[in-house]
Amino acid sequence: MKQEVIEKLLNLNQQFYDTIAESFAESRQSPMQGFYDMLNYLPKPKVSLLDVGCGNGRYGHFMQGQDVVSSYAAIDFSIELLTLAQEMVPGGKFFQRDMSQPNFLEGLGEYDVVACLAAMHHLPGRANRVQLLRELKGRVGENGRIFLANWQFTDSERQRRKIMDWAEIGLSEDDVEPGDYLLKWQRGQVALRYACMVDETETAKLAAEAGLTITAQFRNDGKEGNLSLYTIFE
Repeated sequence: MKQEVIEKLLNLNQQFYDTIAESFAESRQSPMQGFYDMLNYLPKPKVSLLDVGCGNGRYGHFMQGQDVVSSYAAIDFSIELLTLAQEMVPGGKFFQRDMSQPNFLEGLGEYDVVACLAAMHHLPGRANRVQLLRELKGRVGENGRIFLANWQFTDSERQRRKIMDWAEIGLSEDDVEPGDYLLKWQRGQVALRYACMVDETETAKLAAEAGLTITAQFRNDGKEGNLSLYTIFE
């Protein structure tokens, strides 16, 4: 994918989350069912947690509520969402960082758990997703784990209705990579965002290229009970 297309898609998502931060956060208050499943894979009773692409802080809030967090740090590229996350997860450390940039986690130390939930699928460019996994790997301490979740929207007829033509933003299929989509948001206001489909097969390929080993994988969430693919790397 050409760099100018990557920048266009990153800017689209930046504008999307900055514009609809409050309505997006309102739709992300309750914990996902998969969060409970991931408790079974914590490396110890209380963990230091780095939440990459934290959004409104829903996962950090959940983990604090389960009393399994010794420390919490979070990053997101949207200052509006970070502001909401600070309210939801008191006592945490928050950083505005762009996961599309090299070394975006530099200086943040190591953690027992590095989570990237419902964020990787908004990162355009397959090479960037491999690099993201390498960056996550570099923040994991001894015996630590990576928790990854990606939206399986093409497996749901309900979600597929959100897919829009690339012409809406002046692009075509030739400009993007296989598995890339333009999706419409219609809760409160209409907006467009980029997402890619990262299923089990693609996750395995990305993991191999990043030098990671998958230790567990499952699906949960949504009305269908399978709208998120969770992957645990040890």
